[in-house]
Amino acid sequence: MSIHPQVTLLVRNVEKTAEFYEKSLGYDLVWDSLLLGPYGQSLRLLEVSLGMSEDVKGGGVALNVQVPDVQTAAEAIVAHGGTKCEGALAGQEMYTGLNGELIRLSARGIPGASRIRLVIYDFDGVMTDNRVFVDQKGVETVAAHRGDGMGIGMIRRLGMEQCIVSTERNDVVQARAKKIGIEAAHGVADKSSLVIQLAASKGLALSDVLFMGNDVNDAGAMGVCGFRAAPADSHPSILAMADYVTEATGGHGCIRELADALKASVRAEKGRQD
Repeated sequence: MSIHPQVTLLVRNVEKTAEFYEKSLGYDLVWDSLLLGPYGQSLRLLEVSLGMSEDVKGGGVALNVQVPDVQTAAEAIVAHGGTKCEGALAGQEMYTGLNGELIRLSARGIPGASRIRLVIYDFDGVMTDNRVFVDQKGVETVAAHRGDGMGIGMIRRLGMEQCIVSTERNDVVQARAKKIGIEAAHGVADKSSLVIQLAASKGLALSDVLFMGNDVNDAGAMGVCGFRAAPADSHPSILAMADYVTEATGGHGCIRELADALKASVRAEKGRQD
């Protein structure tokens, strides 16, 4: 997941500026004058006196903002008081916020995410970093990322069911699934057939299912699903199939990052429908 340095923006009115970023770009006011964007971008608002406000012009800030849908965000910026810059850099549309700050938009998200009803994860290489620790008695253990557990909860609150489908037969799969409160099937030789059965048993269309995998044995399952995601360190053939590739690697917060992308995309699509 990218690390975005906090940006301080000099503003004429904190409340109005916060409302602008909330309604146009999906930021949330999380504390006092601190705004948090869909993908971890943070923006601190510092109000200046009226006499200074004409001189600061947003503090000379240029923001690079990631959004699920550039066109929707651009329309929202203008609708809530921003303006489109004339004579912007070639091939790059720029916008001006309420305080003179420049805003450049880039797309990042999962188009159509509001359709997703079921998210299925491979285990090894997605919920873990694909390594196995073996003690002198042959007992295997793996490491899981607590951030991914938070991501599972975020996705659950979006109304999406979740489950694990793993080729490896290992009690640790069931133990982790129980801990995070989702279903799991392990020892699965044919993942694509099981995915089809799962969708049918829940009355879901495969086009409304997202599969997150990392290696060639996930290709069949990914191929039958309408949405495909992969961690950054997945096999090249899986990266080529994926609609969304996380910046995080397997077992290091890739599900937490997926949760951010799903939340931002669903929010943007619902806003467009309202």
